[in-house]
Amino acid sequence: MKRMLTLLLAYLLATHFLLAQSVVTVTGKVQKGQEDDIFIASLPSLLFPEEQRTFAQVNKGRFKLELPVDAPVTVELVYGNESVPLYLEPGFELQVSFTGGKMLKSLKYSGKGANENNYLALHTYRFDEEEDYQTLPDNVRLSEKEFLKFLEYRKEDQLAIFEKKIEARPVSDHFRQLILAEIDYSYANDRLTFFDMREQMRLPVQLSPSAGYFDFLDDLEMEQPASLEAISFPTFLRNYVKFIGKQAKLETSDIHYYRKVYDEVSYTLQDQARLMAQAYLIRQSLQQGNVLHLPAMLQDFSQNKGIADVHATLLRQYESHPGLGIGSAAPDFSLQDINGQLVNLSDFKGKIVYLGFWRTDCGLCMVEQPHAQELARKLQPHDVVLINIGVDENEQAWRNVVQSRGLGGVQLYLKGQGHELARRYGLKDVPAYFLIGEDGTILSTKPRRPIDREAEKEILQHVMSNRASRR
Repeated sequence: MKRMLTLLLAYLLATHFLLAQSVVTVTGKVQKGQEDDIFIASLPSLLFPEEQRTFAQVNKGRFKLELPVDAPVTVELVYGNESVPLYLEPGFELQVSFTGGKMLKSLKYSGKGANENNYLALHTYRFDEEEDYQTLPDNVRLSEKEFLKFLEYRKEDQLAIFEKKIEARPVSDHFRQLILAEIDYSYANDRLTFFDMREQMRLPVQLSPSAGYFDFLDDLEMEQPASLEAISFPTFLRNYVKFIGKQAKLETSDIHYYRKVYDEVSYTLQDQARLMAQAYLIRQSLQQGNVLHLPAMLQDFSQNKGIADVHATLLRQYESHPGLGIGSAAPDFSLQDINGQLVNLSDFKGKIVYLGFWRTDCGLCMVEQPHAQELARKLQPHDVVLINIGVDENEQAWRNVVQSRGLGGVQLYLKGQGHELARRYGLKDVPAYFLIGEDGTILSTKPRRPIDREAEKEILQHVMSNRASRR
């Protein structure tokens, strides 16, 4: 089963006051277990990727976990390489038993909170694990009409089973709302991503959505607390953000992509859902090394009722960024070419530069050199220059390879990967490539390598996007 790790972000976003802490206890017994410990994994929010873990020793198959809980929350119970979602409320005292190697299938709960968690285990096993209820690999191959029939059948089945189970074993109102929202957003996410999944699978027949296919999005109440708490909501929201960008005809190759989507999201979404989406885009922009608009995005996030601790964390992550990212100035250099002439990066201002670092004793580098030469030839009509910087410790070794193999284009020498310029480019290993715009700023810190068949296409997309944005 996929690790969900779903501490609910809604609590962080919607609740700013602290209740008296309550310690939840989870005691249990493991049959045929091989692990020495068990832990509860949680995330303070979806914006903080580091999970928090609460451990307990497993002694003769028995364990006891204690966790402070201020409000209803879904966490993950992890034993070895197995994990299951666990729903907790203040005051719960759970007893759990399972068989090692068959954790989800054998789970049984008793005590306060048992009804909620026994149903959650059933729901997870039936709807997350059984293949017939999944979109992949088979149901995504259906026509749009048949796929919607499948989704409607699954949703009705989920609702019917849930109502039947809680009639016999009542659950808290909060848990009931949570499951109903989960059913809604698992449906919404699969419907939203249907055509994208077909495209990713490269099915022989590609479909286009019928008129009104996405109208269901208008009926979603994303501002409701139960919506924010659904296990499927974070995944849905990420895909919805991509959908918003796609509807606005924005290209991910555009260096302004994250700022443009951020603005679209700010206009489209409301309240906590908007904050979640904005924070997600800030984090994505940072992770992709696209730092061009981050200061402005962070400033906007803080002014528009952004949560102080979330903003502070994002700001710290930005300030600790190494500096070289999309939109930042590419470090200039002055290096000798094969003829002993000094060549500066700034000499190529007004052109797109595909910059590569390599070494003669690097097998992959040597394999890629012929492909780099061919790529340079194809890109020349588009005013793209390929600059190759050799980082051998031995200059003569570099010269011998360049001359014996007849490597054309701009071939420069840098003495060793320990050089200051290598550090400024964050060079950890070779081969490494960068795409630099006409104005000397970074377009991509990880463009496709010359050996990749899609390299030319991707670089030209960057070229067209960069030039369009500068008009």
